[in-house]
Formats: sequence, structure tokens, C-alpha cells
Amino acid sequence: MNIITVSRQFSSGGREIAKRLADALGYDYYDKEIISEIAKNKSLDEKYVENTLGIKAIPLHFARSFTFAYASTAKSELLVEEKRIIDEIASKGRNFIIVGRNADILLKDYKPLNIFVCADMESKIKRCLEKSTEDKKPSVKEIEKQINKIDKGRASTRSIISETKWGECTNYHMTINTTGWQIKELVPIVVKLSELYFGKEN
Repeated sequence: MNIITVSRQFSSGGREIAKRLADALGYDYYDKEIISEIAKNKSLDEKYVENTLGIKAIPLHFARSFTFAYASTAKSELLVEEKRIIDEIASKGRNFIIVGRNADILLKDYKPLNIFVCADMESKIKRCLEKSTEDKKPSVKEIEKQINKIDKGRASTRSIISETKWGECTNYHMTINTTGWQIKELVPIVVKLSELYFGKEN
């Protein structure tokens, strides 16, 4: 079984890389489906789950067994459920790509190929503006504030389950800066890396 994890800065194009990569390789693809599954299992609103998993929490204890306590009980319960779902996906034994969710840490025993996607702020803002509708187009300042808030939340969640830092290049096999690139131009490079990586592992 081959697993690729894609961590990314908000609006860097990481989700698009992951989806195109899954299509190119014929792998299963998991992204917001995990949030949907958590919400269904816990009888919660998806937006609530997504927001709760992004709220800053202070780690009080960490152990390899994924036994820990946090400031937020709600967040801890959702993180445990998230891990259970990710383990269930892995237990199927199929090749897959998963976006975010600190899967590079949760699935480390499976030796996944771990990728981090980033871009400069100007490119991320541009991507956000392109995706927003004309009647709901936020200001550049609002977009930048939101990008920083979301990425800060991702880094905070990472600190709960791992001593490694979110986005630090040494924690990933490849860091891709999408600034100045079309996403589709980058995918063949990642395909080649995956072939070399999994060929080496096997």
C-alpha cells in the first residue's frame, strides 16, 4: 500500500496538487470527506467540526500512543475520532492520498511520502480572489488576515500531536513552492518522485 500525505498552506494550491496527483496515479483521495465522516459519526454540523479542529489549543501531554489531554475537550474528542477514521482508511490496504489532517504524523508507521505545499502571500491572495464571487469579494487585507489565521490554527493543532513543527521542510520528503507555477505543471514531478520513493521502499 502506498500513501501520500499533502500538507499545505491555505490557498497555496495543495488541494489541487493532491487531487490531480490522485487522478494521475489512480489513488483513492481523501480530503473533506474525513470532516464529513466525523460530523456524521458524532451527529455534529460539518462547519462546527471544521472550526473546532482549527481552534487553538494548548498541549498538556503527548505520547506516541496518541494519548494526550488538551485545554479543549471538544477538540480532543474530535481529534481522536479523526485518527480513528484515518486508521480505518489505512486498514483497507488501498493506495491513497490524504490532504491535511496531520496525516504525515498519524500514518508515519506506514512510511508515507510526505509533501508540503506553500506559496508567497501575493500568490495565495490572488488564488483566493480568483475563487471568490464578484458579490462577495473580500479585501486583500481581509484575505491575508484569514490566511494567517487558518495557517496558525494548523500549526497549533500540529503542536498538540507532535513535537515536530508544521511546515518545517525537514519533516517532509518534498516541499513545493507553487509561486509562479501552474499546478498542472508540477504534478508530473511529484508523480516521478512517488515512483522513485515507493520503488525504493519496496
